[in-house]
Amino acid sequence: MLQNWLILLPELSLLSFLPVAWLVNLYRESKTAKTFFTLSKYFLGAALVFTIVFYNKSVWSGWWLNSRYSTLFKVAVYAVALVWFYFASKWFLSKNRSSAKFYSICMGMLLSFGILLSAQNLLVPAVLVPLLCLLTWRLIPLYCDDEKIEETSRLYIRFSLAFWVLLWSGVLVLRWQTGSFEYADIRYIFALEGEVNWLTYAAVAAIIGTLLFMMAAAPFHFWFVGALSVAILPVCGFLTLIPPFVYLSCLITLMTGVFSPLAQSLQSLLFSFAVVSLFIGAVSANRQNNVRRLFGFSTTYNLGVMLLGILAFHSNSVVSAFVYTIIYVLAMMGIYAVFLGFKSKGDYVSDLDDISGLSEAKPYIAAAFLVFMISLIGIPPLLGFWGRLSLINTLVSEERWSDVLMLMFALVLMANAFLQIIRKIYFEPLHHGFDRTDKSIYICLFINLVLILISILNPSYLLHDAEIVLSGVSQ
Repeated sequence: MLQNWLILLPELSLLSFLPVAWLVNLYRESKTAKTFFTLSKYFLGAALVFTIVFYNKSVWSGWWLNSRYSTLFKVAVYAVALVWFYFASKWFLSKNRSSAKFYSICMGMLLSFGILLSAQNLLVPAVLVPLLCLLTWRLIPLYCDDEKIEETSRLYIRFSLAFWVLLWSGVLVLRWQTGSFEYADIRYIFALEGEVNWLTYAAVAAIIGTLLFMMAAAPFHFWFVGALSVAILPVCGFLTLIPPFVYLSCLITLMTGVFSPLAQSLQSLLFSFAVVSLFIGAVSANRQNNVRRLFGFSTTYNLGVMLLGILAFHSNSVVSAFVYTIIYVLAMMGIYAVFLGFKSKGDYVSDLDDISGLSEAKPYIAAAFLVFMISLIGIPPLLGFWGRLSLINTLVSEERWSDVLMLMFALVLMANAFLQIIRKIYFEPLHHGFDRTDKSIYICLFINLVLILISILNPSYLLHDAEIVLSGVSQ
């Protein structure tokens, strides 16, 4: 019994933050934004350590499985969240606003994400996805007075309700068809029967569609891009860096561990979402004047790239998707750190015109911004090149030449959108001054750039180790 509780220490650490933060917010008089960051740092750090210690220990067979695969994704998610929480504290300190709600909602979401990544039963996502929708709904308009954000959050929750119905319908149909909610049992029944009826395909499509909505793949990207346009920076960064990574892992788990006998039939469905995300993201990014909105469409484009890469759902494709996602997260972490330097007269600016001549006022931030954008485009020798090369190698090995051409065409469109930003910050005059940037932002940008440099010099740190862990995901 005691061993079971010890195995659950990562989740208990995240859960314990919520009552402690509530008590601190209620009774402590001298509290700042840093107070709740400090609390989250200790509890999330403990969860990260316990996750590594108990990576191969599991409880409640049929419900929960801690493996090298789930641990890899959990460690990545918790580490990214820890870094972003630090950046978020800078925003709250500069605005002199309480961060209690932000950290509480985000820690609640991280707790749900951790459970979701280890789930081995369809009832787990059926319960947690609606909860995550509610938490996201409360997170989107947090501390934002813009009328557009209220409209976006209302639209999001309405569509969420529709997808809850789809998710539960799909789960219950599969229970009726197979007699079980467990991943292993459902996969066994599918493999045994060989062919399944249209109702089963509809149920599986409903579950996958819900994950794609949560991931913000096109055409379900509207809520994500709308939120990034006007939400506060801490919210934008969290929604960009964490949820897509988690839901991609869940999609891989379901496709390789539950629906693998149907994978070939489901490829056309995922392919259509990949293509739509790829081109809606790339084309729409070229029409934006809001920098955050532009990078929101960039995320949609990158989700399309990831979906296109994992269609085969074998070991090579999973490794390529993981490597590409990690590189995307590193680059976007740097991008959002740069956004924290876009401050003029106390306000964080986001329009393209507002950052004109940035290289003149903030040469180091402009240079870092340039490096991260080039990495996202995938120009050698930067880190993004290795991620894109890994993914293209997978497509070439599968002789998917049309997909390679489509990927390269969309890349040209996306690169053109980034060139608009580069032209603004390097080749147009400075419109107004920028406030002094916190030294910690420069330090974090430097560390991020050093990580990119190390990965350039020895990419096997990322590629080889990920391949070892993920090589057994799909057999």
